[in-house]
Amino acid sequence: MGSSLLHPLPQDVRRDGERLFNVSMWCIGRDVTHADNLLLRHGLTRERMPAGQQGTSAYSGALPGGGALTLWGFGALCRVCGESIYVPRDGFSPVLVEEARVTWPVFQAAGLGGPRAPVTPREQSAARTAVSVLARWLAGYEEWVLGLMGPGWRHECLAARPKASPVSAESLAGEWRCLAGRVEALERPVVDESFAPFAGA
Repeated sequence: MGSSLLHPLPQDVRRDGERLFNVSMWCIGRDVTHADNLLLRHGLTRERMPAGQQGTSAYSGALPGGGALTLWGFGALCRVCGESIYVPRDGFSPVLVEEARVTWPVFQAAGLGGPRAPVTPREQSAARTAVSVLARWLAGYEEWVLGLMGPGWRHECLAARPKASPVSAESLAGEWRCLAGRVEALERPVVDESFAPFAGA
């Protein structure tokens, strides 16, 4: 019980985030196999995985506000608020990475060392910020893909999934923006209206 209370994200947000992240990462996996490699065309840089090594290539780019993003097939690393926050594809539970202990480049999740859960209020706030920024980046990316390729490409990507997508190609960006809003709402203080003065008092 105590560990769930300390988690920076409620279970429903993690569940919905994991669902969306799986869809987006599947689509991004198709984007990088496109003749134009859409991630590169979007401005990210690629660190190719060496031949014979297991894992996935790393794609890096900038985040709003001076942050940085690294994407792999297994998750995303967001550098925001002075912290490095890893958001795994499996579970969507943000954790802190101590980059000084990491040997770069990384092509597997195990290469990130031993990430730890955010514990202090500052760390938990940074974790929520990372998830919100990542969600808004993914929303913007999906809008860019739809604008560039039209809906047909995303329909093709989703149709190739082993099981039906829980969201449509057209709604994916909006779902990410909605999730970002839910995470950002966790940062706002809750006002107990029972203590608010009566109007006109």
